[in-house]
Amino acid sequence: MASKFNTEFNYRYQVIGNTPWEKIKTLKGFLEGRVRTATLQEVGKLKFQAMIAKLKHLQKTGLEHEVLELKAEILETESFHQTEEECFKLNHDEIKILNKLLEELYVIAEPTRIKGYTDEEMFEANAANEFTVNIGREIQAEMLANGRPSPAKLRNAMSNPYTWNALKSVGLIPKETKILEGNINPALEITLNVVEDNTFNEKKESSVIDIKNRKKGISNVG
Repeated sequence: MASKFNTEFNYRYQVIGNTPWEKIKTLKGFLEGRVRTATLQEVGKLKFQAMIAKLKHLQKTGLEHEVLELKAEILETESFHQTEEECFKLNHDEIKILNKLLEELYVIAEPTRIKGYTDEEMFEANAANEFTVNIGREIQAEMLANGRPSPAKLRNAMSNPYTWNALKSVGLIPKETKILEGNINPALEITLNVVEDNTFNEKKESSVIDIKNRKKGISNVG
């Protein structure tokens, strides 16, 4: 039975992307695959025409067993034609769904585009934001289910200052909690030091997004 690769519900709510830019990135990937599948419809028609032309040629010049073998291949191919047509129709419907959802997302995301940035550059600029929302929701789900976050998720949250401080700001991590770090020089005595939040930010200032610029609102918004 023919069916869509994904339903509109799945594309809207279930695919990867907790933020508009990340969802745009995911849906554009799906759209690329669906458009390529649509092109294969014409490829299939041309291959079938080639088989018919080859059969006509073999009926004039070929051996009987070659003619019979090709006739069998043609019958086998024809048996899938109805299902293929249904699949390609559903694929075209799916392309319409993806284009509609992308249009909706661009309405939301476009005002946040940093001036001069391409989609790919916005995906990169949004990476810390997407990661933070994802980890935040996973920690929230763990706390609802188990009463506390898992060590693995907390360790992920420690990976960058944006996520760490955002989780503190909403109370998912106690505000007094500090990050631990070791010596940069392995030749020195092995120790652990407590890193203050402002120092943590300074050490991560080479990250993709400058948190100070984000606070200043450096984008084309307004």
